Amino acid sequence: MKSILVLALASCALFAANEYSGRRAPSFSLPDVNMRQHDILDYRGKVLIVEFMQTKCDKCQALTKSIEGRVKPKFGDNVAILSIVVPPDTFDDVKKYTNVFKVSSPILFDMGQVAGSYVKASPQRPAMYFPHVFLIDQKGEIRADWQWTAPGLYPDVISGDRLITEIEKLLAEGKAAAPATPAAPAKAAPKPAVKK
Repeated sequence: MKSILVLALASCALFAANEYSGRRAPSFSLPDVNMRQHDILDYRGKVLIVEFMQTKCDKCQALTKSIEGRVKPKFGDNVAILSIVVPPDTFDDVKKYTNVFKVSSPILFDMGQVAGSYVKASPQRPAMYFPHVFLIDQKGEIRADWQWTAPGLYPDVISGDRLITEIEKLLAEGKAAAPATPAAPAKAAPKPAVKK
């Protein structure tokens, strides 16, 4: 029996899939290899990259190298990254991938439901292509997304350049929107001692 969500790996390129952006990011809580749950709501207030990937996908591997080598060192704790795999990836596949590519962010396990909610899967549109990257702002809104589907498009996302540019915009917006810290009240001058 065919699954409604056919997760297809395409060896093509990333494109901005605007129909998936401009909406609240679907909520989820998924386990990592240590069975620790990661709830997307715990990342509110930070820029968040949610990447759907497969460990045997060469474009996913290139993107992981960019995220680990360029994006994370540049932004540190200001940006959170959650990678999500779906079957046929296993715990052993993810452990090996983590070691080979020196991945320090969690890689989570999904059976397809979370992936389906992000790409609005339906019987008319059952496919998902890897990698598919969602850039989520501090308020939990999907601001941009890219997926790999046609040759030659968006190599700047795989290299990390596009992600860096878009993250910088979101961080600048977050600073501009942050309420100003009120100035500390001035201390009152001590009252002079009254002689009696």
